[in-house]
Amino acid sequence: MKKIGRNEQCWCGSGDKYKRCHLNRKAEEPYQTSRLIAQVISARSHKQCMHPDASKNTCDNRIIDAHTIQRKGPLKSISDETNHVFCFKTNLDGQFIVEKLGCQKASIFKGFCEMHDKSMFSPIEDEPYIGSKIQNFIAAFRAVALELSKKINVIKSYPFLSKNIDRGKSNHEQIELQEYLYAKLQGYDLGKDVLDKTLKCYADSYKTKDYDDFESLSIYFTGNLEVAVSGCFSPEFTICGRRIQSLEPNIQFFENIAVNTLNTKEGYALVFTWPKTFTKCAEFADSLVSSNHNDLPSKLIELIFSYIENTYFSISWYNGLENNKKKLIESMARQQIQYGEPIKFSNLKYTNWQVVHLVRN
Repeated sequence: MKKIGRNEQCWCGSGDKYKRCHLNRKAEEPYQTSRLIAQVISARSHKQCMHPDASKNTCDNRIIDAHTIQRKGPLKSISDETNHVFCFKTNLDGQFIVEKLGCQKASIFKGFCEMHDKSMFSPIEDEPYIGSKIQNFIAAFRAVALELSKKINVIKSYPFLSKNIDRGKSNHEQIELQEYLYAKLQGYDLGKDVLDKTLKCYADSYKTKDYDDFESLSIYFTGNLEVAVSGCFSPEFTICGRRIQSLEPNIQFFENIAVNTLNTKEGYALVFTWPKTFTKCAEFADSLVSSNHNDLPSKLIELIFSYIENTYFSISWYNGLENNKKKLIESMARQQIQYGEPIKFSNLKYTNWQVVHLVRN
């Protein structure tokens, strides 16, 4: 690295002068991992009503902890006797653990004001799932809003990370860490742009009530629920491993598909939804339809843990798994981004789910 003057902009791209940024970074006291993670979490404080009609005039004053998985539906079905559910999480010491959460706190994000949350999601919060277009649409809207909110929160934490992650490190280590952070930030920025455009597709259709612009695959099943999910991901491969889109850094847009667990009168449904123009998502959904229905439940379990962070499970189910099954889903959940190669499905049996029927509309 060439010599930089004290009053020149720092080489790391922060915009600060070198003397106020990396000049003495090597001599600074390093952050403990727990303190660094805690500060990063506190920096993620994005609050925004993401309803299509949100404004100062239409929203009420309070952004609430909005549930993405129905508290009185799937979360209740997987909760223990103390009304808690469980998920995988990295704790303040950087360890990957099973975390216990009350249903009141599970699957929440500050993405809607109280009035818009109630009005928009009543068809799935107050009614059983019957596969209607509006139910599919609003469940997907919330899942996309969640993922966008998460991207915004991560991006907001990067200035703090950039200023503190390499304290006490050698110059060479500082450069490596800053290059790594920059590459990650570029990925999150791209992901945010993609989700911004996707959510706009949903918002435009919501305003016109034209839900025919979206397609869904509803997989109805019976058995013990055990795992519940809400989120979206970009399918790079079909279930059988055929590549359908590329997620390389130079790609400016890639399609994503929403997935939600919903309660039906007879059992449950796992619902995949996407804009009709997203033909790659349609190919992915069709590959699920063509899968052997007896093998599909366990493939869905591995798919969910591989791609969706906002996944919760029953502790009795988890404790009852054989060690090889625990280790496999833990490894899938730990590696949050599975992109670049297809999932290697194990054909292990995780649940007693029985697929009743699939509806593609």
